[in-house]
Amino acid sequence: MDWSGIAAVLGVFIGGAAPWLEAIIVIPAGIVAGMNPAVAFLAGTSGNLITVAIAAWFGERLRAWWRARRDRKAAERALAAQEAGGTAVVTEPDEHEVAKRGKRAARIESIVTRWGMPALAILGPLGLGTQASAIVAVGLGVSARTAFAWIGGATIAWGIIAAILAAQGMAMLG
Repeated sequence: MDWSGIAAVLGVFIGGAAPWLEAIIVIPAGIVAGMNPAVAFLAGTSGNLITVAIAAWFGERLRAWWRARRDRKAAERALAAQEAGGTAVVTEPDEHEVAKRGKRAARIESIVTRWGMPALAILGPLGLGTQASAIVAVGLGVSARTAFAWIGGATIAWGIIAAILAAQGMAMLG
C-alpha cells in the first residue's frame, strides 16, 4: 500500500472517530474516493467504535462521580441542618437546570424513555450521534457495556448497509 492509500485509510478512521461525521458518512466517502469497500468499512467502523467505547466508559465514570458528589453534598446539607436544629430538605433540580441541557441530549433521552435502547441504537448513527447516544444512555442508567453493545451493533449494521449501497452505486456509475 502506498502513502496515499495509508492516508486514505487513516482519514476514514479519523473521520469515523469524529463525533460530527460518523462511520455511515465516511465509509461511502472512502469508497467514492476509490478505497476498497471492506477497507473503508473496517477503518470507518473501528474509528467510530473506539470513540463510542471511550464515550460510554467515560460517561459511566462521570455518572458515578456525579452521584457520589450529589450524595456527599446532600449528606453535608443534612448534617449542617441537624447541627442548626432544623431538618434537611432534599430538592429536585429546578426547571431552569433541566432546560439548560442540550436539545440533542433531550431528544436522545426521550427516545430512550419511549422506545428503549434498541431505538437509540438504530437512530444513533443516523443523526443523533453515536458518541452522544452512548453518553446519554449511561447517564440514564444503562451500563457502559450494554450501551456499547447496542450502539456498536447498530453502527456495524449501518456501516455494512452504507458500504454496500456506496459500492453498488459506484458499480452502477462505473
